[in-house]
Amino acid sequence: MAASKKAKKPVVIDEAALARIDTELRNALSGREPEFTSAVLARVVGTRATLERKSADEWFAAARRALVDEPALRERVDAADETARLALALLAATPWWTRTALVQAVALLRTAGDADEGKAIAEVLLRWPVLVRTNAFTRSEELSLFEPLAVRIRPLLAGVLSVGRARGELRASVGLGRTLLSLALFPALVAQRRPRVTRSGDLHGADATKLERALGEARGLFATWERLGAFEEMDGALTPIAARVRRLLEDPGGLVRELLEQRLGEVGFAMAKLAASAEPGELLELGASLLAIGLEQRFAFGFDVPSLAARVERDDFHFAPLLFVDVGRNVLAVPPDVRAAIRGEPLVTGPAASGFVQPNYEVVLPPGVPLGAAFVVACASELVHVEAVARLKLTRDSVLSARSVGFDASEIVAALEQISAPRPLPPAVRHAIEEWGASVGEARIRTAVLFDVRAAEPLLSKVAEKLAALTVDRATPNLFVLSRAPNPRELAHLRALGVVTRTVAAGHRHEAPSEEAEPRAAEGTIAFVDRPLATRDLRADLEPRRVMLLVEASRPARKGAPVQSAESALDPDDEAERPLAAVIDEALEERRREWAPRADWIAELRRVVASPTFRRAAATSPGGVALALRRTSDPQRLQLELARIVAESSVRRVAD
Repeated sequence: MAASKKAKKPVVIDEAALARIDTELRNALSGREPEFTSAVLARVVGTRATLERKSADEWFAAARRALVDEPALRERVDAADETARLALALLAATPWWTRTALVQAVALLRTAGDADEGKAIAEVLLRWPVLVRTNAFTRSEELSLFEPLAVRIRPLLAGVLSVGRARGELRASVGLGRTLLSLALFPALVAQRRPRVTRSGDLHGADATKLERALGEARGLFATWERLGAFEEMDGALTPIAARVRRLLEDPGGLVRELLEQRLGEVGFAMAKLAASAEPGELLELGASLLAIGLEQRFAFGFDVPSLAARVERDDFHFAPLLFVDVGRNVLAVPPDVRAAIRGEPLVTGPAASGFVQPNYEVVLPPGVPLGAAFVVACASELVHVEAVARLKLTRDSVLSARSVGFDASEIVAALEQISAPRPLPPAVRHAIEEWGASVGEARIRTAVLFDVRAAEPLLSKVAEKLAALTVDRATPNLFVLSRAPNPRELAHLRALGVVTRTVAAGHRHEAPSEEAEPRAAEGTIAFVDRPLATRDLRADLEPRRVMLLVEASRPARKGAPVQSAESALDPDDEAERPLAAVIDEALEERRREWAPRADWIAELRRVVASPTFRRAAATSPGGVALALRRTSDPQRLQLELARIVAESSVRRVAD
């Protein structure tokens, strides 16, 4: 009786599921040799075709039953070590991996001994049904976990690729003070300098250089304001739309988010959003975060681990204080104010500050001054220097420039008083601004649309109500002066009232983007797990030589073949010095000339050329080495390209 109670319940097999799995298996293996099909299906079962001789149809039957047996799959997954579980989760997460990319992804997630980690990956590729395909042109090896199996083990590996997080201290608690001041100063600098734009809508190169000399980084600030419709072109030059700029500065959170998107780019902003989704004061694992956003977002350039790893090699993610990245400690975080901006919460701007207005017409603006007032003051003064604070100079010409964007003397004086409070404004400064303002007048040239309505008075009242948002003036009861031509929707409303439009002039410019915030996409479903963050140098873990060692160690040893160490795989086959091909010599000479101003890069180039990796790559793929020399921008990227070439040459050697 006891034995019968302990007996397992019979497994109920879903015939429809078996049929679907069988179809998937046969489609994936169609056109393959029977020996290859048997080998793959045997590994689905958890054995080898050489140990048990069966026909291909018998292996199909055994494999589809094994994929329905979830307890057996769970037992196999649970028996795997940490590195093997990581490799399985990565293979199940995205369709195809190169061997180098898989090794780099594991290196992004954890640090382990080279030999042990490589052997664990090799065991996964040997014992699980991984489909392998080789590019006929480059002979690069691609790996993929068998899709019917991947679908069934993904739930069993939930949480394996989670991003680790822990409580920690940031380098700075608030970091947007100077950035907010720069956002307020840039439209005012445009009002003073009147830069030109190209046909594509970008800043003219010479004007952009002048703006950057005055304010620092200008292109990101221009892209931010331009996207929000803060500028208009007049007489071939840009001028700010003052009313719009002041409205946007009243709530700078949206400005900061837009600036982050422009400055950080797609990958950097995705990292910032991920860090902002954590709780305040939490630090995230940089390597796991970088890999997680690649798997989650599927960027336009494709999910390419070597490209993401190269960004770490080049140290692209140093945007402090906007994004806190420490490659040496494997840490990612955002300051509280950046987090608030990304999440759409009230912006934490730090302590308020007062400026200084000197009797010699100098104005000092520290971070923390009211942004709207800083914009008005900057429109009426010339920017002298920006570092910890901004120094400006009031002149007659600069005050006249402020009149050109719509600020009169009284508004400039009010902004100066707000900046300098509680200290009083020097009387000489006030008197000079009032005198300068009274000595000039202002004339504006506007393009308008005349809308002549011929209808009775009751209908004219309804038309005036519908066109109120567009009406600049009403010269006569029948003649409306509009800021632009009515759009099709507004014309439809007028037609519904009974007004038929016969001729409508085209609008002279595009409408500015709506001030309404666009609906924000979901922050993603990346999982977090609380664990201590192990201090490790992510750049060292992704060092090209270490990646190459792991790639070689991850290759299952062939039966009857001599065991080759990863060290010997880096050397040329015959241990002899081979003369470099002419194409490599030419590309090398170009790189020497280009890197000559950087003594450290020239020394690094000599070290790379003298390495066994370079000799092996030059001997096996001279064209690839020449291409790598021409397109790489730093020694680290060159080392990564050489490691990839050597890895592909190893694949060719094994295949041949």
